[in-house]
Amino acid sequence: METKKVFEETGKLGYEIKKLGNLLEKVNKKCFEMMELCPHEIVFKYNDNHSRLFMIDGTYFCPACGKLMKCYIKEHLNETAFKDSRIIPLNNLSLIGTSDVHHTIRNEVYENMDLYYDCNVSTIELSSKMEQKLIDKQCLYESPVKIKKIRKINKKTDKH
Repeated sequence: METKKVFEETGKLGYEIKKLGNLLEKVNKKCFEMMELCPHEIVFKYNDNHSRLFMIDGTYFCPACGKLMKCYIKEHLNETAFKDSRIIPLNNLSLIGTSDVHHTIRNEVYENMDLYYDCNVSTIELSSKMEQKLIDKQCLYESPVKIKKIRKINKKTDKH
């Protein structure tokens, strides 16, 4: 392809990128507006239980609007938009806050809104149900002792 054509094509693509960037900015603004309007009735709390990470109280996620926040000390939750929310802990899983995890939570809640927003259903039951949906999305870490043993075995086999 000749240089002039490359300039023309990249110019068109640059224009498209700028146009999409402006559109994305508008969509993000609408998302943040929705987060401000959301009552955050229920919020899921999860943690990434990697042994080398600084322990925090948890990551909190509202499935209705997608608002996400990390809380390092539980008392700080009372200073956030989630202070009056029903917290549904996912204590039995080690989760990293990926879009896949959040999408699964949002879909599960949306498909079962009558259940998740029913204040007569116990939090334990809701936690258990959501954990079953997310069990294949958790991150399992081996203990540092096992990692060291694996490295030693590999070093021995490399020498032979």
